[in-house]
Amino acid sequence: LMIGIIVFGGISFERLGVSQLPDVDFPVVTVNVNWEGAAPEVMETEVTDIMEDAVMSVEGIKEVTSVSSPGQAQITVELDLKRNIDAALQDVQTKIAQAQKNLPHDIDPPVVTKTNPEDQPIMWLALSGDRPLKDFVHYVSETLKDQLTTIAGVGDLRLGGFVDPNLRVWLDSKKMKEKELTVEDVLNGISSQHANLPAGYIDTGKEEINVRVYGETASPEEFEKIIIPNRVRGGAIWKDLRISDIGKVEDGLSDIRRISRTGGKAAIGLGIIKQRGTNAVAVAKA
Repeated sequence: LMIGIIVFGGISFERLGVSQLPDVDFPVVTVNVNWEGAAPEVMETEVTDIMEDAVMSVEGIKEVTSVSSPGQAQITVELDLKRNIDAALQDVQTKIAQAQKNLPHDIDPPVVTKTNPEDQPIMWLALSGDRPLKDFVHYVSETLKDQLTTIAGVGDLRLGGFVDPNLRVWLDSKKMKEKELTVEDVLNGISSQHANLPAGYIDTGKEEINVRVYGETASPEEFEKIIIPNRVRGGAIWKDLRISDIGKVEDGLSDIRRISRTGGKAAIGLGIIKQRGTNAVAVAKA
């Protein structure tokens, strides 16, 4: 008996996962919704109240709390300990899906998650230096993120202070007035001209050839050449008007709403989240 305990104990010790927190699904389900530009009062009446009413009929609910903030709403559903968390998660997702017809159409899809301490980052890294923030953003999104997520045992990457890259169109109000254009005209021109649309195929009798139309631009210079085809309220435009005629395009970043610093310098935080059941020490060493 002692020999068996020693042998199987040694085997179990080698396979034992090492983690700071246990792999336990708490009986808590969280629903997060984003609606850009909405005030907290609007989020409460148009989003939070509707989703609260939807999840109240889920079996085994102990308490429901919510927080409405500018552009965001979070509903936390606490369940009884006897309730199966996976089944409850599916029930909440079903109720939220049924309630989506009553939510605003331009809202982001609700995200339903369950709480587990294993989903917290096991370590944080910071990328900083004497370079513009835009260079860090491009390096993280195009290179570093893929390198870290392909490491064995790494499940996900949480970014702090990360700002999505985008093209910023700076319009000249005086030039727009001279051309009798509005911002809505420019937006409609971008949405119609800057898009890859299906072009079908050509049937020669002996073979079929797929046709592809390159509609998206690859640089700010090409973006400035986008033609504004017509006016929304003023009728057609009889000569070519491009974005470069009324403004300029810059390769920049989205509006900065959160920042991350290390040593007083702008930085991007990288939170390493390990896969459930893997060795946290081995992942950290890798």
